[in-house]
Amino acid sequence: MSTQLYLIRHAPAAVASGCLVGSSDVPLSGKGQEPLAAIVPLLDGLDRWYCSPMLRTRQTLEKLQSSGLDIADVQIDSRLREIDFGRWEGKSFQDIAEQEPDVIVAWQAYADFVFPEGESVRGFTRRVRALLDDYSAADDQRIAVMTHGGVIRTMICLALGIPESKYLLFDVQPASLTMLTLFDQGGVLNGLNVQGRLK
Repeated sequence: MSTQLYLIRHAPAAVASGCLVGSSDVPLSGKGQEPLAAIVPLLDGLDRWYCSPMLRTRQTLEKLQSSGLDIADVQIDSRLREIDFGRWEGKSFQDIAEQEPDVIVAWQAYADFVFPEGESVRGFTRRVRALLDDYSAADDQRIAVMTHGGVIRTMICLALGIPESKYLLFDVQPASLTMLTLFDQGGVLNGLNVQGRLK
């Protein structure tokens, strides 16, 4: 028995390039949405749809629908939110490194890190793992998930048995599709940054 996950990262948000955006509820920028139309045929007729409550994910879902995708029912799940970067929201890594170099060192240790005035990595990982457990229990279903880059990267690590601190190994692009198959014994990564029809 297996579950096929179709993980969609939202299109580019209206923020400066390189800035951290987690809990900030920003809209789409209007740019970089062309790949969405190319993945519509891969998402037709799936069994279930889930979406983060954030504006950028809901707007991306609307873009898919306007490209011809028929989605009858979408469940909004708050666990699909991006991690809350706290007071680092909207800042670039360079800005943070200049202002708080000691905290950057702690961030690199990752597992026990808590973003200043934000969410803990451990808590974020726990909610992503709970999502993965729920999806794994849906045997023989094809599930679409509209969410964020950090959620997708962490879900890949957890499914493949890779330490979540290695999440940056997976360069999940905006407006792209990642495909995972979940088995009882673990997961298989079937596609990363899929932006068109599979052969």
